[in-house]
Amino acid sequence: MANLALYGLGEMGADIASCLVTRGAEVHAYDPVADVPTAADNFHRCATAAEAARTAAVHLVVVKRPDDVRALLFGADGLCAAAPPGSHVVLHTTLTPQTVRELADGVRQQGHTLLDAALSRRDGLVRDGSLSLFVGGTTEELTAVRPVLERYADNVVHAGPTGAGMTVKLCNNWLLYSNRHAALQALGTGRALGVDPDVLRGALAASTGSSWALAHYSDLDEAIITGQGAPPVVRDRTTSELRMAREMAATGGQVPTSLQETFALLDAM
Repeated sequence: MANLALYGLGEMGADIASCLVTRGAEVHAYDPVADVPTAADNFHRCATAAEAARTAAVHLVVVKRPDDVRALLFGADGLCAAAPPGSHVVLHTTLTPQTVRELADGVRQQGHTLLDAALSRRDGLVRDGSLSLFVGGTTEELTAVRPVLERYADNVVHAGPTGAGMTVKLCNNWLLYSNRHAALQALGTGRALGVDPDVLRGALAASTGSSWALAHYSDLDEAIITGQGAPPVVRDRTTSELRMAREMAATGGQVPTSLQETFALLDAM
């Protein structure tokens, strides 16, 4: 497999890197903060974004903060300036569809292609390749990078043109957080009425009221229900993604009531 460049070694980026390295890819990674120690000969830590960019024609952007994406792409010593001509940029960072389209135009002007490939967890572990990718771009663009994507994701969905991947992602998050908000309310009510929390959760998880949120957030939701709240990083991510979903929905007219009501989840957290 040809060299790959990966930017961002946070929780998701580190697991994607681990999966790719385990499956034999040559990964050249850049992150100015995160430290992912590995002795694998095919994992190369780069000192700058430009150093990573020069090594590859496919670039996986898993930067945590949306504000850092523009600097990475368009900085004087950034990805677009240093990458080989005609490179493919695969954007995993969650952004609004409109922002993605604007970035894609800028990347295209630099002689490269940008696809949005929004991430969503599945039932397995990301480092084992259990991952959904919702991809926005042309059929030809996806065909060019699909062999790379399928090295670390077992569900690659062509969502449509540029920006469609993030549209699917934000709709998915809308449902995730709506389900989570409803689950917290149901669990709290059942607890207040005297049902043992473990009995209640187990019964719901095995019945028609089950959801991914109910099944995967048990420890964190227990902390929220008992008044301890969520860690700041979780609250910040939820806030950011709900705001982007609202911004996306507002472009089509009035924001649906279910999305408006889900913002109450932030108060609970």
